[in-house]
Amino acid sequence: MKLSSKFNFRRAFTLVELLIVIAILAVLAAAVVIVLNPAELLAQARDGERSQDMKTLGDALAILVVDNSSVSLGTYKTVYISIPDTSSTCANITDLPSLPSGWTYHCVTEANLKNTDGTGWMPLNLSSIYGGSPIPSLPTDPTNNATYHYSYIPSSSTYGLSANIESVKHRQSNQSGVFTTQFTAGSNPNLASIPRGGDWIKVPGDSDYGTSDFWVMKYEAKCVDANGSPLYTPTEGSYETYYDSSAPCTAANNRYISSRKDGYVITKISHNTAKTYCESIGAHLLTNEEYMTIARNAENVGSNWSGGSKGTGYLYSGHNDSSPAKALQASLDTDGYANTGNTSGNQRRTLTLANGEVIWDIAGNVYEHVMRTPADIQTTITTPTCNTGSGWQYCNYGSTTSPYITGWTADIAQSYLGPSNTSWDYNQGTGKVYTNSGASGGTVFLRGGNWYRGSVAGAFALGLNWSGASSSDSVGFRCAR
Repeated sequence: MKLSSKFNFRRAFTLVELLIVIAILAVLAAAVVIVLNPAELLAQARDGERSQDMKTLGDALAILVVDNSSVSLGTYKTVYISIPDTSSTCANITDLPSLPSGWTYHCVTEANLKNTDGTGWMPLNLSSIYGGSPIPSLPTDPTNNATYHYSYIPSSSTYGLSANIESVKHRQSNQSGVFTTQFTAGSNPNLASIPRGGDWIKVPGDSDYGTSDFWVMKYEAKCVDANGSPLYTPTEGSYETYYDSSAPCTAANNRYISSRKDGYVITKISHNTAKTYCESIGAHLLTNEEYMTIARNAENVGSNWSGGSKGTGYLYSGHNDSSPAKALQASLDTDGYANTGNTSGNQRRTLTLANGEVIWDIAGNVYEHVMRTPADIQTTITTPTCNTGSGWQYCNYGSTTSPYITGWTADIAQSYLGPSNTSWDYNQGTGKVYTNSGASGGTVFLRGGNWYRGSVAGAFALGLNWSGASSSDSVGFRCAR
């Protein structure tokens, strides 16, 4: 006899199956977080607000100037910022970038911050416009701190507005203007390049070199005039570099150093003078520890290698083939071969850091003065020894290709100067070491290479023949802070 039951049995999930499903969901959730990157999306949203605010303020100021052509634009050499402070010079706000000599910040109180009658953070009476102010209140940065805030910078007849860009997406898409890390507006947005020193990028710190996060010039230092426009004279015409020894780029000459993609690279400047130039904008000449933090960071990013991953092919080594035989101006980050005449190969001038920031011409274009230590020690260097010959010569880091370094010194340790893989040499795009094979050398470092050094150039290239007073038409610098 067949038995029946009123119960209908259904197969349930086993514990193993449930764990598998949970694991799959966890992986998918992690993948969604990685792809969407909430922090980046929030940064993009804030950048969208900043971009719109710059347009709104720019339009309002344009109306004011048309309505009243004789209106005072504010005090020159003053940076008006959107951060409130009880001190009119913003003295209570820490970590603001230092300004060049003669420049000051200006703040107003929280109560007045958004006023449009000239008492707000911008010193312009928008209420005087016929029909009243076109905006109900002055916008402020969505974060509004020492790093992210709005700035207004006037001169006698022009003005500039700027906001710092936060997201990777907008930094990479805002390449049409002078700056890549700022939204700008106004009749002369170039003014922002004077007190802030132009375009800087943030570099993640590296415990191996004792560095915390720091900012560095995105481009080799250029010279701008009192309106922030790049200067192209004096120069040695064929090399297209700015000869600082003929017209020092100092505030006394109404000239200022700036990091920007256009303009001629400052050369004919000594290590010691470059150091004072950086200090004049509240920064310092790049140290070797900072330089190595940049180089080692770039080394770990696969897109900086011709093979697409670390150690495959070669690390891009910049403009170094003397074609054309001159220093080059920079361009969009998407055009790393700009002005080289190449579209592929080792002449790519850009290196991307792990945080998405792009730096230009670390490996080639012109050599750069670099401090051996944060204290800028300038004692005579005992140089490393090569495996062949004597006297000054270019030697490899790795021992695969002769000549190569066989004996490092207390002054010049491989781990302090070279790539992470001790077998890499110029075939991997590291560049070479110019050394006196165990004899005495110079007192300061040259890093990178210049437009005619070929395989000598690279992100880890090093010159040991330079002194603090030496200068050349193919040696420049960049600052950090």
